[in-house]
Amino acid sequence: MSEKIEEGARRVVDAMAEKVATLTKTPTTRRGFLKLSLGGMGAAGLYLAGCAPSGTGGASPTPREVYSVNATGMILGQPTLCVGCRRCEIACTDYNLGKTQPSIANIKINRNYNFGPQGAQLGFWRGEGTYGNSRIIQETCKQCPHPVPCLDTCPYGAIEVVPPTNARVVNQAKCKGCRTCQRACPWAMTSFDESTKKAQKCHLCNGAPECVKACPTGALQYVPWVDKTKLSPARFVVPAPVEIPKDVKDACVQCH
Repeated sequence: MSEKIEEGARRVVDAMAEKVATLTKTPTTRRGFLKLSLGGMGAAGLYLAGCAPSGTGGASPTPREVYSVNATGMILGQPTLCVGCRRCEIACTDYNLGKTQPSIANIKINRNYNFGPQGAQLGFWRGEGTYGNSRIIQETCKQCPHPVPCLDTCPYGAIEVVPPTNARVVNQAKCKGCRTCQRACPWAMTSFDESTKKAQKCHLCNGAPECVKACPTGALQYVPWVDKTKLSPARFVVPAPVEIPKDVKDACVQCH
């Protein structure tokens, strides 16, 4: 019997290794990344992650509550109206951090000045940005529907859904500065403040976004939430080492 279990474990490990190898070479979506991370949990969980049946000695932490209701609103940008003044970035950091530091704002303008949203290596041939059609892309948090990459991968449960907007918010008291959330977001929308060693992301300013207020051209709008994750190409490939914490896996197995 033990030989059969070991053989099953080897097969699961081989299958997961192939999936990881694929992930490191192929861009993936938010849902695709989480599917891969949870793939095989019925078997892999039994053999590898400690979700062992009773009587085998496998111990696991209390499953975390991870299901996330959708946000009520989101921020959308209109590139044809954006003049690149970056007042939105200044307003964001001034309101949230009490300082002017556009480079760590929760809305991203500066990184798209030259080559558009895909960066110099992944899309400059499309002609977006200063060296192309002069269109500047405003990147904003999509307030992802369940499963939420940054929320689900945080090993400390520091990202929470906070009403009334149901925005995905970094709880600064719980954040340990591990930056896992930064690596988990396919659109790289999480920022990190080096002075405090804490992560941060858009929390919609309690339903009255400061960036929207500060935009002089009306290029930003606060609108009812819709799922944009399937329409927005990933900015980068989520690294294979980013894993779902075990207490999240246990919770997901119960539902899925």
